[in-house]
Amino acid sequence: METRSSEFAREHTLLRQSLEVGARRLVYFGSCGVTSAEARSTPYMIHKESMEALVLSSAGGLVLRLPQVVGITKNTHTLTNFLHDRILSGEHFVVWAHAERNLIDIDDIAAIGSTLAADATNHTFAVSIAAKQSMPMPEIVKIFERVHGKTANYSLIEKGNPLAIDTTIAVEVAERLGFDLGEGYIEKVIRKYYLPC
Repeated sequence: METRSSEFAREHTLLRQSLEVGARRLVYFGSCGVTSAEARSTPYMIHKESMEALVLSSAGGLVLRLPQVVGITKNTHTLTNFLHDRILSGEHFVVWAHAERNLIDIDDIAAIGSTLAADATNHTFAVSIAAKQSMPMPEIVKIFERVHGKTANYSLIEKGNPLAIDTTIAVEVAERLGFDLGEGYIEKVIRKYYLPC
C-alpha cells in the first residue's frame, strides 16, 4: 500500500548503487502482484515493476517474486498477523469474498531462493516463489478459525479477484529440496507460526 514517492526514490537509488558495484549476481525481492492486471495499476506495483526491469537488464540479475510472506514478526500489518489478532480479539473485520492470496514460509523462501541464486549458469530471470495454489480469503480465515478454535467476527463483501501465479520453477526446486508447496501447504504454514502453544 506504499504510495510515498520518497520511499520509491530511496529504493531506486539503493538499487542503482548495487547495480554499479557489478556483483556476479544481484538478487531482488519483487512481488507476485506485478503479474496481476488489477494490482499493477497501484503506485507500489508500478514501482516494483520498474525495479524488476532494472535488475533484469543487468547480467545475472535474479528477481524473486514473493506473495504474502509468513514468519516470526511483530509487524501487525502483515495479512496473517492481522487475521490472527482480529480473530483472537473478536474484533470485527471485512473480508473480500472473491480475493485470493498466496502464503509462503520465509524459511522456504530462503531454501528455494538460495538454490536459485547459486545456479552456476547465472541466467537473468524472474521467478515466483509461492504455494502451488492461491487460496480464497474466506478459506484462509477458516484455517485461522480452526487453528484458534474460535469463530471469526467478519463480514464478506463482493470484492476481489483470483490470484494466478506461475509457480512451476519454485515447485520443482522445492521437490528437489524435499518439501511440497502443493495441497495443504498454506494451512501447514499457518499452523507452524500461529498454532497456540
